[in-house]
Amino acid sequence: MSRWPTLLFALLMAASPALAAKKALFDNAHAETAGNADWVIDNDQPIPSPAQSGISSTTPGTYWTGAISSWGVDLVKRGYTVETNTTAITYGNTGNPRDLANYDVFIVDEPNTLFSPAEATAILNFVRDGGGLVAISDHSGSDRNSDGYDSPMIWNALDPSHLLGVHFAVSGESNNNIVQTSTNVNGSASDSVTRGPIGSVAGLAFHNGTTMTLYPSANPSVRGEVWMSGLSQSSTTGLMAASAVYGNGRVVWVSDSSPADDGSANSGNNSIYDGWGETGATDSTLFLNASLWVSRRASGGGDTTPPTASLTSPVGGETWKAGSAHAITWSASDNVGVTAVDLAYSTDGGATYPNAIATGLANSGSWTWTVPNTPGTTNRVRVTARDAAGNATAAASGSNFTIDQWIIGASAGTGGTINPSGSVGVAQGASQSFTIAAGSGYTIAGVTVDGASVGAVTGYTFSNVTANHTIAASFSSSGSYTITASAGSGGGISPSGAVIVTSGSTPTFTITPSSGYHVAGVTVDGVGVGALTSYTFNPVSANHTIAATFSNAVLTPWPMATGNFLEGFGDIANWTNNFTAGIGANHWSSVPVEGSGTIPDGYHTTVSTATFVSGTTGGVQKGSGAIVLLSTGTTDNTSADAIDLDLDFTGVTAGALSYDWATVFNSTGDRKGSLRVYTSTDGATFTELGAADALNFTNNVAGSGHIGPVALPSTFTGSATARIRFYYHNGTGGTTGSRPKVSIDNVSVTGTAQPHPARALPASPEAGPGLALARPLPNPSAGDVLLAFSLPRDGWARLEVLDLSGRRVWSSEGTFAPGGHAVRWEGRMAGGAATPSGVYFVRLVTASGTRTTRIVRL
Repeated sequence: MSRWPTLLFALLMAASPALAAKKALFDNAHAETAGNADWVIDNDQPIPSPAQSGISSTTPGTYWTGAISSWGVDLVKRGYTVETNTTAITYGNTGNPRDLANYDVFIVDEPNTLFSPAEATAILNFVRDGGGLVAISDHSGSDRNSDGYDSPMIWNALDPSHLLGVHFAVSGESNNNIVQTSTNVNGSASDSVTRGPIGSVAGLAFHNGTTMTLYPSANPSVRGEVWMSGLSQSSTTGLMAASAVYGNGRVVWVSDSSPADDGSANSGNNSIYDGWGETGATDSTLFLNASLWVSRRASGGGDTTPPTASLTSPVGGETWKAGSAHAITWSASDNVGVTAVDLAYSTDGGATYPNAIATGLANSGSWTWTVPNTPGTTNRVRVTARDAAGNATAAASGSNFTIDQWIIGASAGTGGTINPSGSVGVAQGASQSFTIAAGSGYTIAGVTVDGASVGAVTGYTFSNVTANHTIAASFSSSGSYTITASAGSGGGISPSGAVIVTSGSTPTFTITPSSGYHVAGVTVDGVGVGALTSYTFNPVSANHTIAATFSNAVLTPWPMATGNFLEGFGDIANWTNNFTAGIGANHWSSVPVEGSGTIPDGYHTTVSTATFVSGTTGGVQKGSGAIVLLSTGTTDNTSADAIDLDLDFTGVTAGALSYDWATVFNSTGDRKGSLRVYTSTDGATFTELGAADALNFTNNVAGSGHIGPVALPSTFTGSATARIRFYYHNGTGGTTGSRPKVSIDNVSVTGTAQPHPARALPASPEAGPGLALARPLPNPSAGDVLLAFSLPRDGWARLEVLDLSGRRVWSSEGTFAPGGHAVRWEGRMAGGAATPSGVYFVRLVTASGTRTTRIVRL
C-alpha cells in the first residue's frame, strides 16, 4: 500500500499537461534573509538541494531548509521546477540564466531593499507580457536591514501609479500592523484564488501584517480576495489579500509574510509561525491556488502578427519647457486589434527608455504629457503598441528634442546675499522663492524685479512662472545692529524684543525670574552661557540673539554639614518631572537644552531632562532602583543630556565622589555611549572630573562598573552651590541601531565636616561621656529623616528603626570615629517599600550602650 501515493502522484503528473513544464523563480536578491527573516526555499541557491527529482507526493516540506521551503516542495509536487534568483532582476537578457523570460511565475516574499528602476521595469513588463507575480509584504516598520525601507514602502515604490491596482498601508496610515485570522474570504465560485484547484480558502491568519487599498480606477480588474474581519466585501480598504490582471499577466498580493512561513527556517531565524499549516486557516491553499492562477498560460499558436506603430510627435528638434503640457501623438493598428499602448521617454538619445510616461493606454492616438523637470538636449519618446496575443511593436522619435526651463537671473550687490543666486531654472507654472539678507554692518537698500523696484524686502516669490525674469538686491552701510532678546515663561529679560544698538557699544541684558522660578539657562547666538542673571556683549559689530529659560523646579542642595550624601534611588518610581517630588528627588535638577555647540563640553545639551520619558526617547528615565539616561542620534557626539546633583558644602571640606554605572540594552544596534562627570560652583563654568568618567560603552554589550572614590575639587570646600553634573552623550563608533542607555546608582558624596553646633550632643552619664542619640529631624516626617548621634570613642555602631512590635524595619551600621555623626534615612523599609504611617522607635546600639527615641511617620 505504501507504493500507491507515489505511483498516483506520477500518474497524475503524466496525465496532466496543464500541470507540467512550469517554472517558478523565488527571489533572494533583495535582503529576504536580513535580520530574523528567512524567506527562501533552501540554503542551496539557485538550485535547491537535495534534487527536486527526489520529491514524491509524500515528501515533507522540510525536505529543504528555509522558512518557505514547503511552498517550493508543494509546487514541485504539482509539476513545477523551482529555482532561486540571487542577482539583479532582468527581463529579456539572454545572458542571464535566471532572466524572468525563462519562468512562468515570479515569487517575492517580503523584499527589504528597493527594486532598481531597471528591475521595476523588468517586473512590470514580465507581468504585462503574460508572466505571473505573487507579491508578499509585511507590517509597517518591518525594516529587517535598517536601510530606511520596509516591504510595504518597497512594493509601493515599485508601482507608484497603481498600475497593478493596490497600495500597501505604511506608517501613519490605518491598519498598517494587524494580528487576526480572517474568514472574510471572497466566496465567488469563479474565483480561482479562493476557490481554485487546490481547494477552497476558509481563512487567512496574520501575525503582524499590513493591509491594502484597492485602486479600481487605475486597474479595473483588481479584486479583493480576503478582507479584515467585519468589513463589507465592497470595501476598497482593509484588504489582506488581493489579485488583478495587468496586460496579459496576473498578480496576487498578500500583505503579511507569516502565512507562508512553514516553521522550517534556518536556526536562529524566523520560525515563529507555521502559517503553512495554520490551525483555523488555509494559508497554504491560498498561496498554491495563487501560484497556479498567475502562472503563464501556454500561447497555443494563434495570432502572431504584431501591430504597426508610428510616433508623430515629438519627432525631434522640438524645445519643450519643463512643466509644460504637450500632446504625444501616434498611429497604431493591428490585424486583430491594438489592446494597449505604452509610452516611455529616454534622456540618453534613445539608448534606453527607463522612464514610463503611461502604460496600458487605449489606442486613442494622443496623450497629454506634462513634461518632466529633467532639462537636457538628448530626449526622445517611444510608443509601444500591443495586441491581445502579446505581440508588440515600438516606434520612437526620429531624433532628439530639448527639455529646458525658464531662467530667473538672481544677483546681489556688495554687503549682502540673495539665495538662490545665479541663473536659477524653473519649470513652467512652478513657483520660486528668493531670500535676501544683509551682511554685518549693512541693511537692504532695495530689490528690483525685472527692473522695477519692489522695496527693501527680505524675500520675494515668483508664482506661476511662464517667462524669464531677473531679480537684483542692493545694500547700504549701516551704523547700528539688532540684538533680539527673548525669554520663556517664568521670567523676563530686559531690554527685550528687537533692540537696536550702536556699533561698538557694550549693552547689558538683565535676566529676572518670576516668583517661584529660577534661571535655567541663557543662550547667546544659540550657544549656552550658563544660568546667568545678566549678560554684557563685547563691542557689538554684528546682529545677535539672546534667550533665557526658567524653571520652577525645587532646588534643595543636600546640606553636607548634616552628613555624607548617599542616593540609592529606592523611591525613584515616585519621582516627578523636574525632580519636584519623591524621596531624595529635590537634591537633583534637570538641565535645559542649551544649544548644539561642541559636544561634549559640560553644558551644550540637546535633549531636555525636565520630563521623565520612556522607551527609546532620549532624556532621563526611571530605572528599577536607578536613574537612567539616554542620548539619541546616529552621528557621533551630536546629542547629549545631563542631570545635576546639587550640594551645600557650607562648613564642610570637599571629599570624594563614588557611584555605580551599568549599560541598559536599548533595542537593536551596536552604537556607543559615554558618561562624563563635570563639576561647578556657579552653574556657568563646568570643569570635567575625568577620573569619574565612564567612556565608550556599547549597546547590547553588558557593561558595568564602580567609579570612585574620586576626589572632588577644592573649590567645593565651603561652597553652598556645588553641583555635580552627570553628562551623557554619543560615544565614538558603532554603525547600526540605537545608543545604549546607562543607569546610575548608589551615588555617594563625602566631606569632612568642620565643628557644627547641630552635632554638639549631650554626653550620657550612664554610658560614658559623648554617647547620645538626637531627636530625629524632622519629626513627624513624610520624607527624608536626619538621624544624628555621637560616640565617646572609636567603635562599631548600628542605627535601627523598629515598629511597635519590636520588628526591625530598617538598619544601617558601620565603624565610626569619636564625635558627632549623621545618617540619612529615606523613610523606606529594608526591602525598598515605603514605611507605613505610624509610630516607630529609633535605636542606637553601640558597645558603650544603647539609646532610643521615637519618630512619627505621616
